[in-house]
Amino acid sequence: MGFDYLGISIDGIRETHDRFRRKEGAYEESMHGLRLCRDAGIKVGLRFTMTQDNAEELPQLLDLMVEERINKFYFSHLNYAGRGNKNREDDVFLNTTRWAMDLLFERALEDATEGRGTEFVTGNNDADGVYLLRWVERRFPEQAEHIGDKLIQWGGNSSGVNIANIDNQGRVHPDTMWWDYDLGNVKQRPFSEIWQDTSDPIMAGLKQSPRKIGGRCGQCHYFNICGGNTRVRARQLTGDAWSEDPACYLTDKEIGIEVRVEDDGPRDRLLAG
Repeated sequence: MGFDYLGISIDGIRETHDRFRRKEGAYEESMHGLRLCRDAGIKVGLRFTMTQDNAEELPQLLDLMVEERINKFYFSHLNYAGRGNKNREDDVFLNTTRWAMDLLFERALEDATEGRGTEFVTGNNDADGVYLLRWVERRFPEQAEHIGDKLIQWGGNSSGVNIANIDNQGRVHPDTMWWDYDLGNVKQRPFSEIWQDTSDPIMAGLKQSPRKIGGRCGQCHYFNICGGNTRVRARQLTGDAWSEDPACYLTDKEIGIEVRVEDDGPRDRLLAG
């Protein structure tokens, strides 16, 4: 068929996957399909969306990748709906995210050192680039400047710019997470016209460089790496597409913001010197 790549979602080991899919035997069926693709020479990968219910099985899935000779792992962040900025350093899910990213970095390094040629990809949270840079600064400081330049070149979130989604009805969206927001339909108007039309306020804001984003994102020292992260997540949780992304799992100190005041209300911040 000429597929370049096929990703198969695995939500956990056996019982966990079956429970998530609400079907007994779903895990074995998925693994059977994965093996068929692998043996047919199709590039295939495991796709995993982490939640609080399956996070502890991430190490087992990474081991499964090796056992099944799968050379790609895609880690997707779940849309975060926690308590925002309050008690960010103590938030269980944000700290679980940091643990998962550390595990992925170390496993990727191990595989590269052993010459396995595997790929590790993360998605749905552009703060990963900043977290990677800080990991490199600790582990390989001599490479930090080069990695930082590459991350800046990448530019962070590119929804509405380099990423588009056309759904099964022909409706165009800024990316795959924006299915509730239509930009037009390719059955009535060419995609090229829809995509360049900035009369839509969301598209105008997404294509603006740099984007105008408030809160922590707007003050972040690494905005040129992350690009303000996921706008649809901010919109879904706050009603404002240009507010800070609550799923950023880095602390204020890590992103160059010094806390001045903290109480039960909004926190005033200033950029660290």
